[in-house]
Amino acid sequence: MIASFLGTKGGTGTTTLAVNGAADIRRLTGRSTIVVDLKNGPGDVALFLGLRPRQSLLTALDHLAWIDPSTLRRFVVEHDCGLHVLAAGDDYGRPAPREADHVEQLLRALNTLYDFVILDAGSSLMPPSTTALQVSDAIMLVANPDVPCLRNLQRIIDAVKAVGVASERLKIVLNRASDLGVLSTAQIERVLGFNISYSVNSDYRTVASAVNSGVPVSSVRLSELNGQLETIAGALAGLQGKRKSDIRSVSSYS
Repeated sequence: MIASFLGTKGGTGTTTLAVNGAADIRRLTGRSTIVVDLKNGPGDVALFLGLRPRQSLLTALDHLAWIDPSTLRRFVVEHDCGLHVLAAGDDYGRPAPREADHVEQLLRALNTLYDFVILDAGSSLMPPSTTALQVSDAIMLVANPDVPCLRNLQRIIDAVKAVGVASERLKIVLNRASDLGVLSTAQIERVLGFNISYSVNSDYRTVASAVNSGVPVSSVRLSELNGQLETIAGALAGLQGKRKSDIRSVSSYS
């Protein structure tokens, strides 16, 4: 199973949701799970988990043509929670547009090695990220309740559908929904013509503590936040049913 988290612009909380979604899937299922930092340029997935990997996604792409796909784990680092991480490289401009086919090959290989492949796809629709969305079983579109984000969200929905991604695979996560949004949830849904699958409130203190400690949110302290984040992870892992009309409150922060 491949799931992508795509932000409508930078700073919407995409990395927070991708990292904790992957960590909770691993914790809830006990099955092999990897989170891949697919951002164009340096990403923050490894940083959020306190890791300093020597290898990266770019290293894997550079060796993909001549290695056995089963050896891809040599480029991966494991967190203490059991989650595997394929970190972003330090090169700006990579993965490059010309590497889209290699990104697809890499993701399909990882999908044979892991039960769950979770992608932090950043916030831009470059050929590599577009390819990732096309091979994803679920796409979590992360937006904040402000006009620029919502405008970009509508454009991204149209762009993703234009490259052949079925609407059924798209789920909208309204992050920081409690931060004095200019529009109500109902108004946003009417404008977009899409239901909001998850409504996410800010919880700076808890998530900042987790990032500063290099651990998932579930490891920081017992709180309402733990169960709320499990909702997204459980849905992606197929552990619980959900209706499109459901709106769940999930606390998070980027």
